[in-house]
Amino acid sequence: MSTQKENSPTESKTKPYTFAQRQEDDYTCIKLTEGKYAEVIYKYGNVGFKEVEDKQKLSVIFDYNILKNPKDVDIDEQEFIDHIGDILIDLVEEQLATGKLDLKFEDTNE
Repeated sequence: MSTQKENSPTESKTKPYTFAQRQEDDYTCIKLTEGKYAEVIYKYGNVGFKEVEDKQKLSVIFDYNILKNPKDVDIDEQEFIDHIGDILIDLVEEQLATGKLDLKFEDTNE
């Protein structure tokens, strides 16, 4: 049996985004805070998952709406879509870990 000799420093993982919401809106947005997409504000629409060919993984499919793009960066490029897709996965994993989200899958191959 191994034991820890001393406490390890906790790494604070800063996230490249923050949540944003206006009082008049009934939804929460994401504001990117780092990198070339900093200051872009968007919200997710429909989110779904589909099985990848090898059936060992799921691919995430989502809609999004840009609410602010003050630096007029190219948000139609795949790099941006991948970036906000990674954030979505991070959010889903966090919600699953805290028990705030319960995913149920239906077999549509009947």
